[in-house]
Amino acid sequence: MSSQVYSLFGEAQERTAEGGAPTLYSSLINDLSQLNFADADDRRAFPPTLHSVFARHGLFGLTTPAEHGGLALPLQEAIDLISATASFDVSAASTLIIHNFLALPCIEAAPHIPQQRQVMCGATRGDLCAFALTEPKAGSAPRHIEASALMQEDRVRISGRKIWIGLADWARWIVCFARASGPDAKGRLVGVLVDRQAPGLKVTHEHRTLGLRGIIQNTLEFHDVEVPSAYVLSRDQDGWGAAASSMNRGRIGVAAMGLGALERALQVAATYANHRRLGKLLMIENSYIEQLFEQMVLRREVVKAMLGASCRLVSAQGAPNVHLASATKVLSSEWCGLVADQCVQLLGGRGYDEGTPVAKIYRDARILRIFEGPTEALLSHLGRCLLSRATRDEIADLFLSLDAAQIHAAAIEELSGLNETDGAVLIYAGWLTTLGLAQAVMSAGCFSPSDCASAATDLVSSELAALRTRAPARPSFEARIRANRTLNTFLQDAASSIGSPVLTDDYLKLVQYV
Repeated sequence: MSSQVYSLFGEAQERTAEGGAPTLYSSLINDLSQLNFADADDRRAFPPTLHSVFARHGLFGLTTPAEHGGLALPLQEAIDLISATASFDVSAASTLIIHNFLALPCIEAAPHIPQQRQVMCGATRGDLCAFALTEPKAGSAPRHIEASALMQEDRVRISGRKIWIGLADWARWIVCFARASGPDAKGRLVGVLVDRQAPGLKVTHEHRTLGLRGIIQNTLEFHDVEVPSAYVLSRDQDGWGAAASSMNRGRIGVAAMGLGALERALQVAATYANHRRLGKLLMIENSYIEQLFEQMVLRREVVKAMLGASCRLVSAQGAPNVHLASATKVLSSEWCGLVADQCVQLLGGRGYDEGTPVAKIYRDARILRIFEGPTEALLSHLGRCLLSRATRDEIADLFLSLDAAQIHAAAIEELSGLNETDGAVLIYAGWLTTLGLAQAVMSAGCFSPSDCASAATDLVSSELAALRTRAPARPSFEARIRANRTLNTFLQDAASSIGSPVLTDDYLKLVQYV
């Protein structure tokens, strides 16, 4: 197994994109390898030269057209660079995602804004751009956004609060989404380009996150921030379309981060296992550990194939397929977390030491299951789309485009008779869709050139088989009452034995125990 592991890692290290990207890829790898990301994690700030490294390589304009100063790379090449960056530091890669995939496309799609060319050219040279959507009571759900944009004849006045905004205090420009108010506003969502230095815009909190410590994340307070109406990115259209498009591309970016982090964790663990002895044998020669490494490598193969499929569809259609992007993000983030956990376990005490790369990856990888849609929300959405009359044809067409209509039919048959509005059923349907798409991509045979593609296909099939053993039964009213009673009994017991926490409403900070 060890020779197979190392041959795959060799491919990961030497992999290059097509065209002019190989030199850029190898040059970026060389520069990133010189930076001290471990100390940056302790300082909660990037290495001082990281911004200049990104700017020198043009990474602030990965897919931006050349006329705006960008590299105009195909999505696959941009994804390769992001994944490589994530193998060194997930925080650094997240900067590229927020700037390139979330904020910049919204600005690029609004040629009417004043001096758009200058704004775009400044951004591709390193003027950071942030994406402000998330709110305390809404998350990223558009129907619950409360920040308001009062639409006047030549001005817009923004009021509201945004939290968990990556790059906010470092940004030159902020793409803010708010609920339009005023005559003829109709409550639509609007995107507005806001100068970070605009009067009334304040940074009031810096989030101290479990992982992803190198990048700054802030709470933003908009106190009657006045912006010329020309800076409304969506004009008189609903701005949710632009936000959703950026988030779909962002999900592909998050999946790329998961791939890079997974590869590095696996590489470190395999290096250790090839030197650590367990009795007379090397750790890597233990049959259980050998099989564990094989499974981790196969998961990496599936994620690579899913990313390739997502990028291929973008090239063909000009935009991400929302369903495939969601499934790719779910699988990459979940499997990255699983592999990181397994690698910590393989390293034993060393894996729990913050001085090792795997410990940092373990912390950083946790956010990937939440960023750009938590796993459960995306699975519920995929399940609903699979079953809903309004969207079922979209899912069917996606499977058909992958020459996998029979996989789709099997999933529909599997769900026959189940309650389509039940939460457990929707999650289950979402997993059937996700793993079904992975099986379709692997079976297509055109996305993964590796010798272990067949074994990776078998892995997905076994994951589907295991999933079907956990198919939800129709929950009875009595069962739901019992579940509720069980939780309430626990809460009462815990309150009397260990006390109850008093938490703040905004950030759930502990006030005291009572």
